Amino acid sequence: MLLSLVHKILRARFQAMGFVSETLSVPSGTLHYLVHERHDAQGTLVLVHGLGTSSSTWSLVLSRLPSSYRIVAVDLPGFGFSTVGNGRGYCTLSEHCEALSILIAKRVEPPVVLLGHSLGGWISSRHAASAPERVHQLVLVDTAGMYYEGAENLRDLFTVRSVRDTRRLLNELWFRYPWYFKPFAPGIYEELKERRMGELVASIRPSDALADELSRLTMPVSIIWGEQDAIIPVQCAGMLSSKIPNAIVHIIPRCGHVPQLERPKAFAALVRQVLG
Repeated sequence: MLLSLVHKILRARFQAMGFVSETLSVPSGTLHYLVHERHDAQGTLVLVHGLGTSSSTWSLVLSRLPSSYRIVAVDLPGFGFSTVGNGRGYCTLSEHCEALSILIAKRVEPPVVLLGHSLGGWISSRHAASAPERVHQLVLVDTAGMYYEGAENLRDLFTVRSVRDTRRLLNELWFRYPWYFKPFAPGIYEELKERRMGELVASIRPSDALADELSRLTMPVSIIWGEQDAIIPVQCAGMLSSKIPNAIVHIIPRCGHVPQLERPKAFAALVRQVLG
């Protein structure tokens, strides 16, 4: 209930900043996204959030992003204000990829810059590899999807069955988890349970991992990583860049898995730099 109120307050804040809420029907449900139009925009920056969150994850950086870009911030199916209508209550990785592809094809004006965080980076990479001619630039933030030693533990970490599990996950996500967020843990747990995050995680198969498609990412690719990421270690940034032809790595110190929330000024400055 409390988090639902927070989402509504954030959406009102986004609207005050000039963002407009729009929806689009996709095979898996109804996709909600926020749009900020710009006059004489040089392209469209599409923001794709990570697992268990929504477009609200960008709340601290939206006002700091380049003013020369049109901005689209999507709620993946089942998260934020998007809904799931496939009868399962959650979407598989492939269904998330399909929803993003439809949004870009139908509602996003080129040239397109995709910026994806964690699961959103995984989805963005798969879309860019399948249609490299439609993605002008790719920005991957602490992105998931590539196999590394210890990756098998992520399934257990993101399978939250209690408030205690939720607190453990939140502490891992941040370099220093803010004390003022701690009272929200019970509400976050209820939301993750309602969003069927555990089922989504369980549906991911080894064949979904990013591998050969990384070599097809021929557009400029910027990789941004929190140096103290305890979810997907910073060494993965180098592993990822070694498989992508035109990748450059940027490391944010004193930062965990969610730089857009933990170090928003440094994160936004890097985004402006790589898009500049």
